[in-house]
Amino acid sequence: MPAIGRLRISPADIGRRVSIRHLGGTDLTDVLGHLVSWVGDWPTGILSIRKKDGSSQEIVSGKIVAAIVIAPEIGSLDLQRYCENTWAPKEREQLGDWVLRFSGNESARANSCRLDGLPESSIEEGLEKITSWYKQRNAVAIVQSPKPGAFDNFLIKNNWQEIVHALYMVSETNTFQTPTVIIEEDLSDAWFDTALNSDSRAPKLSRELLQSGDQVRFASIGDENKKIIAIGRVSITSEIAMVTTVWVDEKYRGQGLAKTIMQALSNEVYKLGQKIIVLQVLKTNDVAVGLYKSLGYEIHHENSYYRHTRKPA
Repeated sequence: MPAIGRLRISPADIGRRVSIRHLGGTDLTDVLGHLVSWVGDWPTGILSIRKKDGSSQEIVSGKIVAAIVIAPEIGSLDLQRYCENTWAPKEREQLGDWVLRFSGNESARANSCRLDGLPESSIEEGLEKITSWYKQRNAVAIVQSPKPGAFDNFLIKNNWQEIVHALYMVSETNTFQTPTVIIEEDLSDAWFDTALNSDSRAPKLSRELLQSGDQVRFASIGDENKKIIAIGRVSITSEIAMVTTVWVDEKYRGQGLAKTIMQALSNEVYKLGQKIIVLQVLKTNDVAVGLYKSLGYEIHHENSYYRHTRKPA
C-alpha cells in the first residue's frame, strides 16, 4: 500500500480541480476532475471526484499513489474567506482559526461563525464558546461549514442542526449587451426599498451590509413607469466578486430578467478586471441553479449552516 505521505491534497482542497493516480483493483488508474467531498478525518477518508462528463467516482484515500491540485487554485475555505469582505459583518472576532461574525441578525452568512481550520482549544470547547458569544448578543448561534466538512460529526453530536444547504457556484466573467439595465455605484433609496420589500420572510438588510466591499454595483430594471421590477448586486474585492440579492417581481418572472441582471453584473466585474465571479444559492432552488448553469456557472462546493439547539431533556 502506498505511503500516506505521498498524498498531496486534503479536505481544504474541496472545490479544486485535481488529478489523482490510485490503485483500481490491481492496476494504476488516473482520475481528473473536481474534488467535491471528503468523508472521513484526514488523512483517511473517501474522496468523491466529479469528472468532466458529470459522473462521479469515489476513491479510498489509502489507495492513492499520487495527487495534485491543478486548477482552480481556490479551495472551499479560500473561497469562503475571500467572499467574506463582499458581505462584511459589523463585528468579527477570531476563535483560533474560526471566525465569529455578527451583523444584527441580517443574514446567516454575516451572523455565523465560519469554521476554518481549528479553534483555539478543543472542538467541543470551541462550539461552547460560539454559543456563549452569540448569546451575549441576543442572537442564535449559527456556524458555516463546507459540506461535507471536517466538523460534521462534532456538530451533530453537540446538538447543532443543519438549517440551510447551499451551493457556491463560480464562473469566469464575460461581456454581454444589456441596454435595459441601470447600473449604479451608489445605493439608491429606490433600490434599497425594493430589496427590503422583495421577500417578507428574509432578514432585513442594512445599507452598511449592502455597500460592503471595495467596489459595489447595483443593477435594476424598471417597467414602463420606471418602477423597479428586477434587481441584483455585485461586490468586488481584490480577490473575488460575489453576486447577491437577485430578485424579480412575481408579475415579470419567466421573461429572462434575472438572466439579464446577471449578465449586466458580469459586465461590471469584467470591466473592473476581476476574472472570477461567485454566488451562493440554495441547493433546493432548482430554477435558480438551472439559470446559473445556463450562464456558465459551475458548482464549486456545497456549504451548510447549522444552528445550535437546546439539549434534549
